[in-house]
Amino acid sequence: MYRIILIVILLSANSLLSHAQTAPDMNAFGFTLGEKLTIPECPCKIVESKTVGNSGVFSIKHFKGYQYTQGKFEPVASTCFERKDIDKYTVKKSDQLNPLPAFTDGDITIRFAPADAPAKEMCPLQTFDATIGDSKLLAVYSVIYTGDANNIFETLKKKYGTNVSVKSEKIQNYYGATLEYYTAAWGFTNLYVILQSSMHSSLSEQFGKLIIELPPKREAQPEAKRKL
Repeated sequence: MYRIILIVILLSANSLLSHAQTAPDMNAFGFTLGEKLTIPECPCKIVESKTVGNSGVFSIKHFKGYQYTQGKFEPVASTCFERKDIDKYTVKKSDQLNPLPAFTDGDITIRFAPADAPAKEMCPLQTFDATIGDSKLLAVYSVIYTGDANNIFETLKKKYGTNVSVKSEKIQNYYGATLEYYTAAWGFTNLYVILQSSMHSSLSEQFGKLIIELPPKREAQPEAKRKL
């Protein structure tokens, strides 16, 4: 919700939204927003865990669950996705690795195989988070390096146009040192794009964020009832 409010404020201030083109490029990192995500889930394995209750060793419970085969910083063999809530799934039968239920709604992480990785400047971690709704890609969120933000801004202007709203800000500490950063926003009738040059969590912040998402669907308004 914060992102939606942010972009509406930025665009409304400069009256950009109503004048923005209505057919932007919907492609992001090789995927198309609004279309079904067809890549497979990353391979899983069974892991055993245990919990200890208040009664000590007499209340130890063992259970088996799912875990992704590749570690967070290990390359994957082929591009795939990981669900954020993998820990909530348990193995129903001993050592039987059944397929998890189809993922249709929620947040995931997409991991690229080295051969499929997009431009490192735009997606330096070679992964990005995404929101899925009804099996369709609704939004992508990529962490960027603050030092690359200006180059990324120029790349985005070539892709989405120069009709962009920019808000410059800065934070300051008790000693007078400052960190300047900016937020750039493009607004279309069917797409929002936001570039945050810095997450400004501290004066030494190294990361920013690129967000590309579909606007929220507007609920149909009920027809006014006629008076008798």
